[in-house]
Amino acid sequence: MKRTVLCTLLASLLLAACQQQPQPFKAYNYEDHRCYVLTADSQVWPDGPALGVDNSYCIQWPASGTLTPEAEAELLRRCFADSTATSFRQAADRWLDNFWLYDDLDLVIHSQRVDSLGSLQPFSYAKKTGTLRRDSNLVTFIFNTETYTAYAAHGLYTSHYTVFDLDTKRIVHLNDLVDTAQLGPVILRAIEDLVTNQAVNECLFDEYRTVGSIAVPEDFYIDSSRSVINLVFQTYDLAPYACGIQTVALPIFWLSKHLPLTPYCKELFGPGCSID
Repeated sequence: MKRTVLCTLLASLLLAACQQQPQPFKAYNYEDHRCYVLTADSQVWPDGPALGVDNSYCIQWPASGTLTPEAEAELLRRCFADSTATSFRQAADRWLDNFWLYDDLDLVIHSQRVDSLGSLQPFSYAKKTGTLRRDSNLVTFIFNTETYTAYAAHGLYTSHYTVFDLDTKRIVHLNDLVDTAQLGPVILRAIEDLVTNQAVNECLFDEYRTVGSIAVPEDFYIDSSRSVINLVFQTYDLAPYACGIQTVALPIFWLSKHLPLTPYCKELFGPGCSID
C-alpha cells in the first residue's frame, strides 16, 4: 500500500514538472546615457553655433550564445543600423557617439560638456528602448527609437520588430512564412476587406488605392494564439504623420486563401491553419 502511494506521489510530481511553463527567455539589460554640446565647423544654428544633443538607450539583448552569429549580426543591424559592429557594446557605443555627429560620413561637429548649455537653449535628442516578448517558441525583439531635431515641427519615432525562433536560434523572415514577391496586392486587399484593419484603411494614402499593391515591410510580429501575422509600417509608410505607425493584420487562414503558406509556416501555426 505504501509503495503504491509513493509511486502515485512520484508520478504526480513528475507530471507537474513536465507541465511547468518554459523558463523566461534570458536577456541582458544595458543602460547608458550621454549628453553633448555640439559646435559646428561650417554651420551656424539660428541661436548661435552651439546645439545640445541628448542620446540615451535602454536595451534588452539576448544572452551570449542564444543566437547564431548571423542572427546576432542581423539584430545589431536592425537595432542600431550598424552592419559592421561585432558586439552589442561596440554598436551601442557607436550609436551614442555618432548619432547626428556625421554628415555624409564627414565629421562636422565637436562634442563638449552639456552643462555649458544655457537653460533655454534648444537641444536635439535620440532615445532608443528595447523590449522583448515571448510567444511559444518565438521571441520578438521590439526596438523603439524616438528622435527630435531642434527647431523641427515635431519629433519622429520608429518601432522595429525582429522575430527569433528559440528552436533554430535563427531570425524568422516573412519569406520563411510566405512568398513575399506575391504579398503586395494581398496586403492591400487585407486593408480594404478586413474589419480588423479598418483604422488603417481610413488613414491610407489615396495613392495606394490606385496602384493595387503595397511594398512589403521588413517589420512584423506573430500572434500565434490568434494565428495572425501583423505587418508593421513605419510613420509615413502608409499614412500621414498624425496616424502614426500602422499595423496590418493578416489572419493565417485568410492569408492561405490568397497565397500558399510555406511548410515552416504551417508547422509554426499548427494543423488547420490553412485551407490546404
